[in-house]
Amino acid sequence: MNYSNERNLGESSSEMIEILLFSLGGQETFGLNVFKIREVTEISQVTQIPGQQGAMNGVISLRGQVLPVVSLGDAIGMSNGAPNTKMIISEFASRSVAFAVTDVDKIIRVPWSDVKPPQRYDSEQDSVFGVVMLADGSLVSLVDIESVCQRVLPEKDAEDIATGFELNQAGPVFFVDDSIVARRKISEVLDTMGLQHSHAVNGVEAEQKLLAMASSAELSEVAIQERVSLVLVDEEMPIMDGCTLTRKLKGDPRFKNIPIIMYSSLTSEENARRGIEAGVNIYVKKFDSTSLSNAIGQLLTHA
Repeated sequence: MNYSNERNLGESSSEMIEILLFSLGGQETFGLNVFKIREVTEISQVTQIPGQQGAMNGVISLRGQVLPVVSLGDAIGMSNGAPNTKMIISEFASRSVAFAVTDVDKIIRVPWSDVKPPQRYDSEQDSVFGVVMLADGSLVSLVDIESVCQRVLPEKDAEDIATGFELNQAGPVFFVDDSIVARRKISEVLDTMGLQHSHAVNGVEAEQKLLAMASSAELSEVAIQERVSLVLVDEEMPIMDGCTLTRKLKGDPRFKNIPIIMYSSLTSEENARRGIEAGVNIYVKKFDSTSLSNAIGQLLTHA
């Protein structure tokens, strides 16, 4: 399969996800969000580098760019020794990585509501954020490549967390993300900024918790900002994606003045535009502590 994602797939509704199906040598089928894929190529010459270990296979030079090569089967514990014949060149959160896989199949398009969370959903070692059942009854496991890269290719977080804002009067912050790695990093930012917080692991749970907060505020006859002053939403989530959740919240008059930040590893202008159109106040890159803390401080200072 020769695939290049030079076109922008913005024609797709934000309630839909396009998934590239691939295999890692066994009977299982895996998938990656097409928005995170630049191209699919045949496996090429990999150069070994000093100190590489585990799933890190080395580096390749592709059109003048040096990319790390990660054996995805080894990275998620699903390698059965079958040779890798294809490389999925992925771009997300300003990173480019070549994932070596056994083979690729085709692209499918399904509603986000069809993406269900996996049974294990609370381990930092989990590499699957969602599961989709196909028409023939087979299952596709959607790989959380951000979590994979945090383990295999960890980056030092040299970003500074902005703390120079007057946030003493700010109410609790609520965030939602299906990745335990992302939730930990968001918590670090909020803790450093001195903000109370709570969270959910998918859009449906987030909606339920936020509506309960709004009802509680009404019953107590207090401003909703005393229950939640700011909402952070991930863009990609099983069951309900971030754009859908944002539209639902913005459609509720009680959340009219509650600012929303969307953070995502999908950093194209098209993705940012969809988030802004859905109603988010600021769209920031995932795992960028500086941008996230500045956005939080800006919105809560002006609230």
